[in-house]
Amino acid sequence: MNRTRLASRLLGVKLPVGEAEHPGLIILQIDGLSRSQFEYAIEKGNLPFLSKLMRRGHFTLESFYSGVPSTTPAVQGEIFYGVRAAVPGFQFLHRESGKVMRMYEAESAAAIEAELRERGEQPLLEGGCGYSNIYRAGTAFSRYCSQDLASTELVRRVNPLKWLVLGLVYLPKLLRMAGLALLEFAIALADAVKGFYERENVLSELIFVPARVVVCILLREAIRFRILLDIERGVPVIHGNFLGYDEQSHRRGPRSAFAHWTLKGIDRAIRDIFRAGDHSAYRDYEVIVHSDHGQEHTIPYERKYGRELHSAVAEVFSTGPMAGTEVWMRRRSELLGDTMGRFRNLMGMQSDSVASGTPQPESQIIVTAMGPLGHIYLPRPLASEELENYALELVKSAGVPLVLLPQEDGTVRAFNGRGQWSLPTHAAEVLGASHPFLAEVTQDLVALCFHPNAGNLLISGWDPEGEPLSFPMENGAHCGPGSEETRGFLLVPDRIRRWHHARLPATGTRVRGEDLRKIGLHFLGRDGTREERVAERLQRDRELPLRVMTYNIHSCVGLDGKVRPERVARVINHFDPDIIAVQEVDCHRLRSRGYDQAQLIADHLRMTHVFHAMFEEQRERYGIALFSRHPFTTIRADYLTEADPRLFREARGAIWVKVEPEGGKPFHFVNTHFGLGRAERVRQADELLGERWLGTVPADEPVVVAGDFNSGPRSRALQRLRQRFRDVQLAVPGHVPIPTFSSACPLLRIDHVFVSEHFTVEGVDQPFSPVARIASDHLPLCAELTLR
Repeated sequence: MNRTRLASRLLGVKLPVGEAEHPGLIILQIDGLSRSQFEYAIEKGNLPFLSKLMRRGHFTLESFYSGVPSTTPAVQGEIFYGVRAAVPGFQFLHRESGKVMRMYEAESAAAIEAELRERGEQPLLEGGCGYSNIYRAGTAFSRYCSQDLASTELVRRVNPLKWLVLGLVYLPKLLRMAGLALLEFAIALADAVKGFYERENVLSELIFVPARVVVCILLREAIRFRILLDIERGVPVIHGNFLGYDEQSHRRGPRSAFAHWTLKGIDRAIRDIFRAGDHSAYRDYEVIVHSDHGQEHTIPYERKYGRELHSAVAEVFSTGPMAGTEVWMRRRSELLGDTMGRFRNLMGMQSDSVASGTPQPESQIIVTAMGPLGHIYLPRPLASEELENYALELVKSAGVPLVLLPQEDGTVRAFNGRGQWSLPTHAAEVLGASHPFLAEVTQDLVALCFHPNAGNLLISGWDPEGEPLSFPMENGAHCGPGSEETRGFLLVPDRIRRWHHARLPATGTRVRGEDLRKIGLHFLGRDGTREERVAERLQRDRELPLRVMTYNIHSCVGLDGKVRPERVARVINHFDPDIIAVQEVDCHRLRSRGYDQAQLIADHLRMTHVFHAMFEEQRERYGIALFSRHPFTTIRADYLTEADPRLFREARGAIWVKVEPEGGKPFHFVNTHFGLGRAERVRQADELLGERWLGTVPADEPVVVAGDFNSGPRSRALQRLRQRFRDVQLAVPGHVPIPTFSSACPLLRIDHVFVSEHFTVEGVDQPFSPVARIASDHLPLCAELTLR
């Protein structure tokens, strides 16, 4: 009985019974963390759990490309609905309604999501739950997944005694939350007293303190708890967005110590969610971790020029055809990005007043610039030459680093301090030749300029040769085309990575929102038949070492009690082996759901296989199997020793094949499983080396012997084998032999690979990922061999 299950019962949450047929997917978003800052956090030890999973090979780190604008509403629109650039910015003028949208407001998010439902396809989170996202994406609520778990419903259901019990159960967690909240409060108070930002007085800063505590600490823990409940309920797809780093990064900068300090709490929350999903009794969950975008370290416009952007824009448009036209702009310079807005929205408070009066698009110049990307909307059309003059003045007089002007021919005129350019032709001059996604970001930036809700002029703080600007007062910002803000990270498990690399070619260099959506839909089986088999392989390079593996799969029964042949296949496939010797394989046995496990694993790996039964009773069989990528001929599959019921001994045997790689030299391969008794293991070793088996192999023919020998390296059985063959774990200079049993805490070295003198052992490896540790009671052993 874990705490979450007890909490579920106290809260009256109905838990499922049995096991789900299809797996579940949990997508966790660390808002605003660029790939470079992620790698820095790994280096500094601020993400210890994710670092451990990467070292153990469970996760592969990839680049996530946000697209432009590099802001959460646009990225999530692409992930959830498959629509690129769902919005032209975090704040913009919705031309059809005439309203200025701010995407943390419920009304704005609902209006845009209604458009996405019309334009897009099936929402990714349909039937699932989402937390702290912009859009509901098919869930019942934008923050809470179902009315059954709504706060008012929980309060109504749970009596005071149960709340007391729940408080006692979670007392350590509550005390930790209180401590973190007090620490955040103290640091925020110190910032306020120091007057870190001269434009804001102490009282103004103090107003933001509770908002930061709620967004950065309490919201994170609420998301963690809700997702843990969802896992207990067996929800098929879950998405959670952790905001803490993004909010602190806006204030202190993306590389600041305190912004990175918040990652430790996020890492702990991910650890708890991962472990809960890994041990779910109802559904097999996979976890994907990603960021929607990064952040640039920015200089606030007001700090650099000593005046607000509003006054600078008003001065530019005070002459020429727009002279006398009032400029409307959100005037207040927020010091926490959009933290206060998020706080008001989360607490159900009314929106704050951010500008004098309601914007009038038909008579005013509307400026929206919440971040380093802004739009200028004019009340009436101007001639091309007039627009160019204003663009030049915005660069020259107002100091805007980059101004974009869409052209009738589908190109974009770009103005910066170094001259005038045309996009996409002069991408390097505008965005920087070293940009990691130069061609794609240029294409997206051009498309953004023609967005239905884009301004007549677009202004950007991006300068590849200088420090970027942000138009609000913030030290970290995102929304534009910068190299850091568009480059997030993606951690994808091996189970999923192989599929998308094989079927989505562009993801070999980066994954963007629409790719992540396809990955999620396929894994959930919503795009047709879910395919977990490995991709069709090209012919393997003959110069590469031969990979052989031995693995006792424990009838595909994991330490969690689940029978999962496909999980075993994923562990095998992690090393992409050529030949695998497998022991303890069930075929049509009731105890393992009647699966033909050898056939299922062979299908998954797309390999040829041979199975030999050590036990048969009616249709039920149990034995050993061999899988090979290369053609082979079975020479012998037989017993080494017969069963002896009087001594409770099983029959033990071996499979002997001759492998004939295309264009390579043939060799012999033997898979065996020795018994538990010391004397019988010696007899089995003698039999294997005798005239009925390997004693007839000529000395000039290569041999590999692999299996579960139930014997340590000093045993008499293995001493006999080492008289003719070499132990691969002792043949690699500097290698420390690694144990294989048990998988939970490997202490015994009883699984072995032996080779004849014809082979050079290039390396020995073993997966120690969470999946490998739970899939069987043994860990596999893999060796790379070169045939001389």
